[in-house]
Amino acid sequence: MFQVITIGSALVDVFVHSKHFQSRPSQDGQLLCQLYGDKLEVESFRVYSGGGASNTAVGLQRLGFQAGIICELGRDDFAQIVLGDLRRERVSTQLVIAEKKEQTGGSVVLVGEDGGRTVLVHRGASSQLDPYDLSPFWLSQTRWVHLSSISNRLETLQRLFSLLKHNREVGLSWNPGKGELELIKTGQLKPSDIPCEIFFVNEEEWAIVQVQQSEILKSFNQVIVTAGAKGGKVYLAGRPAWQFTGASQIAVDETGAGDGFVSGYLAAHLLAHPPQTAIVWGVKNASSVVSYYGAKLGLLDRQRLSQAVTDNQIELKNINQS
Repeated sequence: MFQVITIGSALVDVFVHSKHFQSRPSQDGQLLCQLYGDKLEVESFRVYSGGGASNTAVGLQRLGFQAGIICELGRDDFAQIVLGDLRRERVSTQLVIAEKKEQTGGSVVLVGEDGGRTVLVHRGASSQLDPYDLSPFWLSQTRWVHLSSISNRLETLQRLFSLLKHNREVGLSWNPGKGELELIKTGQLKPSDIPCEIFFVNEEEWAIVQVQQSEILKSFNQVIVTAGAKGGKVYLAGRPAWQFTGASQIAVDETGAGDGFVSGYLAAHLLAHPPQTAIVWGVKNASSVVSYYGAKLGLLDRQRLSQAVTDNQIELKNINQS
């Protein structure tokens, strides 16, 4: 049996780092600008597995929870990279769907000298998770389900939420992508119909559902809105509760920071620690992740995370507006 099942994407990330990547400011942010048709020497070229479900499964497994993963892959060389990493980390792959006619998803991550990145994504098989791919038996046997983005597959989401509403002893956390948030924004998904206990978004994603924020806060017991290195805010039972800062850490690569935060926060929650401890675990795990290339290498185990928390304190501010 699994203590946690993660659902979402598993893919391959190719990291290309160069101090010669050129950027130019624009009104929308920094633009990556390279001469079309040119050949550019790069400092490094690395290949790792990634994806929200894959990263959080490994993060939770390292923190002491038996994790399984529901994701979709092709039957190709990239799939073997993903499966190999999961098995080395002792994450169960028995619920992974392998489709011969699909390509395993992947991304090319262009990393600048300051750790900032531009990502080219082909979601491939990771965006094809269907309702019948979700096992009612296994989802009823686990303690917790963590859902990451599944490319706004509405019927699959509805199937999952329906199954979990009939298994209230199984907890659910959700880190939606922009596509899923658009489903909420357009009324195709109603927060009151979603049995979610912990909801993770970043500031940009939170703004997408500005009109629905009050309903989300009313429906989900814990809402965490992160702001990268600046920190974030935690809402409990519909009210602002904690504001926190990020750890002072020079980023080598920012990929996977959000998944690192999620796995640290969830681990503390599942161990019945208070939200302020969960925040610190999340921040410390994320800050370790960005110290390395790839989304998994820097994920901490429980001993190392406890040591990191002892060595450094995160600034927390109680902002409860009762």
